[in-house]
Amino acid sequence: MGRSSSNNSKQEALRKMSKLVSSMMTKSDTAPFREPVNWRELELWDYPKIIKRPMDLGTVKRKLESTQYETANECAEDIRLIWSNCMTYNQEGSDFYLLAQALSRKFEDRFRKVRAEYDVGGDAYDNTKSKSDGKGGSAENGSGSAAGGKMGDHKPPTLEEKTQFAGNIFKIGGDALGYVMQVIDLRCPQAIERGNNGAAEDELEINVDTLDPRTFAELDRFIQDKLLVNSHSGRSKSSKSKGADGNNGGSASGSAAFGKRKR
Repeated sequence: MGRSSSNNSKQEALRKMSKLVSSMMTKSDTAPFREPVNWRELELWDYPKIIKRPMDLGTVKRKLESTQYETANECAEDIRLIWSNCMTYNQEGSDFYLLAQALSRKFEDRFRKVRAEYDVGGDAYDNTKSKSDGKGGSAENGSGSAAGGKMGDHKPPTLEEKTQFAGNIFKIGGDALGYVMQVIDLRCPQAIERGNNGAAEDELEINVDTLDPRTFAELDRFIQDKLLVNSHSGRSKSSKSKGADGNNGGSASGSAAFGKRKR
């Protein structure tokens, strides 16, 4: 009886997620995120090198319709991936970076209500079911890449990995750091340590040891990808005027690219 009730709750939560995604897709500001990034057409030759797990709202909707998600949390992870991919590829502070950040906040506000109503937050980040990873797959099609590949349990990070994470996290700065802090606050609030007198944001400390392996792995990948993008951006400024040799396509700004998609 208890198991039946639990299954019903999961199904109701997934139906709620389906309505949430459908509602999001009707909003004009989600237009750039409704279909997979057509990086070949947009000549974003570095896109598949930077974004290993493409995702979009259309793919999430199709996965919901074909019952590929077992829980609302699995669906939420794919939706979060949409925003983090955009923030990873696009320049910090660009229109689409800020749009993804705003949509992320809106989604978390709405998903928080789903978690509260259907009590789906307990196993949000310790689900042992294999999920899509996309590593080694093609980024040519968001749907195919998202459906392929497997991701098992994450191993606890080593001391060296924790040290590197702690050193890199404050190198990204600005909105990217704000995104990392937002994810930690949502998933592992105990990892954020504040001063005795309610320290300001710049005085917050992150206790890396209290991050669960999955959150650590996802944030570590986001941070490293962001540092890689920043590095590429710095090197590409001098080649901005190049075109015939193909270098310009590799250094096209994410904001301009998404602008083409939106149009």
